[in-house]
Formats: sequence, C-alpha cells, structure tokens
Amino acid sequence: MAYTLQILHASDLEGGVDAIGRAPNFAAIVDYLEDTYANTVVLSAGDNFIPGPFFNAAADSSIAPVLNAVYTQLYGQSFEGLSAGSGRLDIAIMNAIGFDASALGNHDFDAGTDGLQSVIAASLGSSTANTGWLGTMFPYLSANLDFSANSGLNALYSDDVLVNTAFQSLNANGELVTGAPKLAASTIIERSGEKIGVVGATTQVLASISSPGSVVVEGGGSNNMATLAAIIQPEIDKLLAEGVNKIILVSHLQQISLEKELAGLLKGVDVIIAGGSDTLQADAEDVTRGLQDGDTPAETYPFLTSNADGDPVAIVSTDGEYSYVGRLVLTFNDNGVLDTSSINPNVSGAFASTTEQVEALYGTTNAFADGSKGDLVQELTAAVSSIVTAQDGVITGSTSVYLNGVRGSVRTEETNLGNLTADANLYVAKQTDSSVLVSMKNGGGIRAAIGQVSETSPGVYELSAPEANALSGKEAGQVSQLDILNSLRFNNALSVVTVTADQLKQLVEHSVAASGGGASPGQFGQWGGVRFSYDTTQEAGSRIQNLAVVDDNGLIVDVIVQNGELVGDAGRAIRMVTLSFLADGGDSYPLDDFIAANPTFANRIDLAETLTDAGLSSFADPGTEQDALAEYLTALHSTTPYAEADTAASLDTRIQNLGLRSDSVLTDERTGTSGNDDIDGGAYNDLIQGGAGNDTLTGGAGNDTINGGDGNDRIDLSGDTGVTVANGNRNADTILGGDAGEVLRGGKGHDSINGGDGNDLIYGGQGNDTLAGGDGVDFFIFEAASGTDIVTGFQAGTDKLFISSNANGNGIFTAEQVLAAAMNNGGNVVIDLGGSNSITLQGVAVAELTVADFAVA
Repeated sequence: MAYTLQILHASDLEGGVDAIGRAPNFAAIVDYLEDTYANTVVLSAGDNFIPGPFFNAAADSSIAPVLNAVYTQLYGQSFEGLSAGSGRLDIAIMNAIGFDASALGNHDFDAGTDGLQSVIAASLGSSTANTGWLGTMFPYLSANLDFSANSGLNALYSDDVLVNTAFQSLNANGELVTGAPKLAASTIIERSGEKIGVVGATTQVLASISSPGSVVVEGGGSNNMATLAAIIQPEIDKLLAEGVNKIILVSHLQQISLEKELAGLLKGVDVIIAGGSDTLQADAEDVTRGLQDGDTPAETYPFLTSNADGDPVAIVSTDGEYSYVGRLVLTFNDNGVLDTSSINPNVSGAFASTTEQVEALYGTTNAFADGSKGDLVQELTAAVSSIVTAQDGVITGSTSVYLNGVRGSVRTEETNLGNLTADANLYVAKQTDSSVLVSMKNGGGIRAAIGQVSETSPGVYELSAPEANALSGKEAGQVSQLDILNSLRFNNALSVVTVTADQLKQLVEHSVAASGGGASPGQFGQWGGVRFSYDTTQEAGSRIQNLAVVDDNGLIVDVIVQNGELVGDAGRAIRMVTLSFLADGGDSYPLDDFIAANPTFANRIDLAETLTDAGLSSFADPGTEQDALAEYLTALHSTTPYAEADTAASLDTRIQNLGLRSDSVLTDERTGTSGNDDIDGGAYNDLIQGGAGNDTLTGGAGNDTINGGDGNDRIDLSGDTGVTVANGNRNADTILGGDAGEVLRGGKGHDSINGGDGNDLIYGGQGNDTLAGGDGVDFFIFEAASGTDIVTGFQAGTDKLFISSNANGNGIFTAEQVLAAAMNNGGNVVIDLGGSNSITLQGVAVAELTVADFAVA
C-alpha cells in the first residue's frame, strides 16, 4: 500500500541575531504544516548551534525563569529548577518545535566536547520541579563518529537502533527517564504503524574545522565519499534488516556536491537532507510565494538522482539560521521505493520564515496563540532580545557601506569585511610587533554581514550600512558590539608567527586549493598585507601566479611569487598574524607543522596571553579578533566612516581570480592629491595618478603607467627599466624618458618631452610642444589640433613621423605628400599641416628625408 510522508527539515539553524525574528515564524510554519499531513517528521541536518551572541546569551541568569515557564507550558509539568547555560536556548527552541532527530554538524562541536555535552545531556532531579536540564528531546545522529575515547559523550551514546522517543528524558506520560541516551548512529521514527529509518553522517574533515577533541571521525581527514559510504552502509543495512524500507540520511558534509556523490554509492537510501552548505533549493512556486529578502535559489527543490540500487533519491537543502522550513511531501510504494511523480512543486519546497509567509498560511487565525509552538519560541527569543539590544548600544565605529560577510562571498572571493577584519588583526599585531607584515584568516570564520538588505521595489534589493536601532540608541551606519559578536562569533585568539617566503606561498596556495567548481570552502583565505593572483584551472598547490607583500598603502614591499615561481631566498623570514585556530592547524592549514619543525624560528606569540591593556574597547578580551576589529574601528573610524565598498570578484585587487580578471598584482597604484605632489614609483611596476596640482612624478624601475593629471607636471622616467606609459594630460608638462622603450603623451598644454634612450612612442598632443626622441628608434605621433610642435634630434632614416589624416587641413593623406610639404627654413625643416598646426624638425634638411621617414593614417 502506498505511503505518503511529509518531511519538514532544516539545517544550520545555528542561532544568530537573525534567529530572534525568524525562529518564532519558523516554529509557526512547522506548527501549521505538520497538521496538514497525518505522517510528518521534523528533521535537522546539524549545526544547530554556534558560539556567538545567541549561544552566549543563554548563559545569562535572566534566561532561567523563561526556560522554566516555557517548559512548564510545553510539557504540562511544573519546572522550577532549569538553569541557564550557553546553547540551551538553541536546544529549547528545537525541543519546542518538536524536532524528531538531527545530524551532528561541525559547529555542534565548536564549544568543544564539554560544550556539546552540556547542552544535550540531561541533569535530572527527583521531579521536573527540581530538574536542572532535560537536554535534547531528540537523538543526535552520526554513523561515522566514534565516541568511545570520550567518556562524557560515550555515556550518552547508544549502539542499539532505538526509536527516537527513547532518547527523551521526559516521556509522554510526564515521567522523567534516567539514563536516556542522546547520541546514536541511527534511529527509527514510527508514524501510522510505519517505520522511517534515519541515519546520520558528519563531515569527514571535522577535526580540521572544529574541536571534536577525542571524538574520532572514522575514515576522516579528507573528503572521500567511497570511504564514507562503506562506513554508513552497515548502519543502513541494520535498518533494512529490521524491515525498515523508508530511509532518510541526515548528512552534514559542508558541500552539497558531496551528498550528491554519496547518494549513488549507498543502497537503500531514499532521501538525503544535506547540511553545512546552506544551499538554497527552491522551485518557481517558492519564489512566487516569496523568499527572504535578497535571496535567489541556487538550484531547484528537490535534486533527484539515483542510489546504488538504481532507485530514486531526493536530496534537499535550505539556507540556515531559521530562514526556511523545507517541506518534502512524497509517496513510497509497497517496497518503500520513492515515487518521484508524487513530489508536487506546488506542495513541496522552501517556506521562508517571514511574517508574510506566516500570514499567508494562517490568514486571520492567530499563529502565536498561547501555548502554540510559535508562541513558546517567541517567549524564548524575546528573552534574548533584551540582552542583544544592550549589546547593540555599545558602539565601536561606523561604516558608510555594507560590510559583506555573506557565506557565499567570504568563502569564494575577497570582500570588504574580510579585508577590514584582516587589516584590524594586522593593526593590533603591529602595536606589539612592528615587524608583522601579513595577516591571514579563514573566510569560514566570518559568520554574517554587517549591514542591512532592503527591498526598494519588488524584486530589487539594496545593500546598505547598518540601520539605526531606536531601542538601543544606535544610529544608522554605526557598528556595534552586537554586529561584531554576530559576525565574528568564534572570537578566535590571535597568534603572531614567523614563516619563510616558501611557507607563505604554501599558506596562500592552501587558501585557494579547494576553490572553484561552485565550492565554498571555509579555508578560503581573507588576507591583509598581501596581494596575489590565482588560477583555478591549475592543480591545487600550483595556483598562485603572482604574490607580493604590500605595505599599509598597498605598495609592494617584497615579491614572493612571479609567474608561478618563487622569487628570491625561499628561507627569508616574514612575520605574520593569524587566528590561533589556523596556527593550530585548523582548516588543514600546515602552519602547525611549520611551527613544530622549527619553533625557535616560528617564534609563536599568542596575543591573548601577552596583551593585558583593554585599549579603546573592552567587551572582548585583548588579543582576540573581536577586540581587534573593535579597536581598529574605534581608533580609525569613529568620526570618519569606513567607506571601502565591496566589489564584484572581477574588480577585486587584493585577491585576484584570473578566471574573472586580468593580473595586476605586481603593479603598484600611487595616487596624488589635489595639491602639488612628489611621487616616486620605486622598484616595481607602478600606476601613478598625479591628480591636480603641479606634480613631480618619478617612475623608478619597472613597467610604469603615469598620469600627470591637471597642473604643470614633471614626469621623470630616467630610472625606468621596462615599458612605461606616461600621460601628461593637461597644462604644460615636462616628461623625461629613460633608457627603456616608453609611450609618452603630452596631452593638452605646451609640453616638453624627451624620450631619452630606448625606442619611444611620443604623442605631443594638443598645444605647442617640444619633442626630443633621444637615442633609439623613436616614433612621433601628430593628431588633430596638435599645434606648433618642435622636434629636436630627429634622426632621418631611423625615427619616424606618424601624421593623422585629420590632423591637417592641407590635404595631406600620404607619406609622399608629407615629404612634398616639407620646406627648408633656417637650418630646419618645417611641415605645414594647415591652420595653426605645423611640425619643425630642428637641424634637419629636406635632402636628408625620404618617404620612409613618414606615415599617414
């Protein structure tokens, strides 16, 4: 007999500030939808909590009375002794919503194994009245984690396949259950006499991205779906042996592409709920119904494929932080095989946890009636609201632009928030050690943007600086303690270490090693003090094409890699600041190996242990990334807002993806002011903008591009060693060429240009110019309104004049006509181009000239 099942699902709930408004709506939507089908299960794919303002607020003493009140209503028993504790609000919300099971995600371990144990384990009294905590009322599942070496978690683990209600510390009769497990590899959920099997899977790279301690990832270390499938399949087989023929995998693998690969390697699996990637699947009806502001689907809901039996598998995923309730309604045949034709896009899909969606479902019915799921969750989040409002009133600085901390950006490209927090870490490190040049952090450590997204017209969204908060007194554009806590939730400590040039290259290589192909790896680096280009078409480890250390002005201090090759002494020392998480080998960065190989050279200094001065900001400990950003903003952007707008990846300059833009890593940009500037290009390739004023611009070595701008400028290229382009632009400019070949443009005004040695291309531009080619083969270009120009040192038979056909009014259209128009005049040759335009070749006679000395185009 066919069996219809409704699966309501989510992943990466990891409550942040957005959860305060979203979670009650999420609960109300679940409350409504679960009543529409007799057979409903509610599942999570893991990452249910994460250290941050929401997680930490639950430890405030004001939370305990709220927990007691909510649990008393939820379970119909008197609770008086529930205590506050970090993460307990997250679990209380899930208990109130009625989750049936969840995968274990990496962020569930971010507070360590003790932190995980404290939120999932029960602390029972003799009755509910004196019970301290119920823990999770659902099983946390993972078939590829071994808890045996961790006594605390192992005591909560069951090897047996139990029904999901066996994991509850309070049974349906209101009786406390001592010793109820909280962890398992799988569970069975019973609905209308049918058994639904649920198996869990956790990312194989858990140890490198979180803090699992002594918990072992079986087959872990790197992503290998064949290995993972071999570990999971026996657990699936257990369920099949018990007659379970409808099996769901709750999987937290970080990249949905891995779940898609895994599906084809497993037998007996019908549905996979993918977690960790925040992939928003939605169909056309979902989009019409309305997504969260600014969201667009990554792919259609659901993704259909086949398992190793050749039977259909549906893979589903939604975005995190309570932003969507996923709904999959499907029918199985008598053999438990999914009927894909039963999935109706007008029924299944992603339901955004917005007020509009709640109102659309409930109509005039109160979605938050007393005792409803929406009401209970609203009570819990309201308790957090007052705490975070106070944090939103602590101001550190301001920004005039949206600070991009969106997951899909910080894990794939340079962003302005990535730059800001990396630069802040560098700023603080330099206060204690001026030799620090480079800052490195991982994009996965940035958890949220700082700013707002608003719909300006239907389907049109605007990104802007943080909005004002009348309750906290925060003004528009100000960055608060809450903003920083919410974005940098891990608050990693900072470590200063020394690496070699070769090791720095390896670190930069690792930061882009997993990039490309739609992946969004947490290891993607956000950097300060460097500029580099990379090519994802090359093998991992050989992707960096150019890499330079730069100073605070973005000017090159040291070239590390050029054209893919290491430059200079591979062992030269470079001092850098990074997150302690990365210094310890987090995200598989090899920095811990470098340190262990030569600890004296590395000279690791942990700033959280050495900095004691609270500085300008005191809400976070000195030497941590939250404090660094607060100190930086307070010092530099209290009165002048941060104004570096985020750019598309094709315009990024610090991290240059060569699949999207050309390489300019080894070109310094130097920009003058509106006054008189003296700018020296130095030893590398330069782009120099003089701006207004009478400027002195010196190219130095390298291939340079120099624009004088307004004013009477002096451009000196005598030290250049490569191809240089110099533009005088307006007014009377003096341009002195060097030994290399150059392109010299006078622009408007009466200019003096001397090409120097080398083969030069010289444009006098408008105005009456004096042009000297110097040695080498020189080309003089005369365009419209070129004025009365004088060329000195013209070498007949070597140099050449190019005359634009519209630069003259005398009907000169060929080289022969130019030669015919050349007249001897007082030891010089004068070529009249008509009007007020003429060319004088000093010290040259007509007899020395031939047609080959001219060209007209």
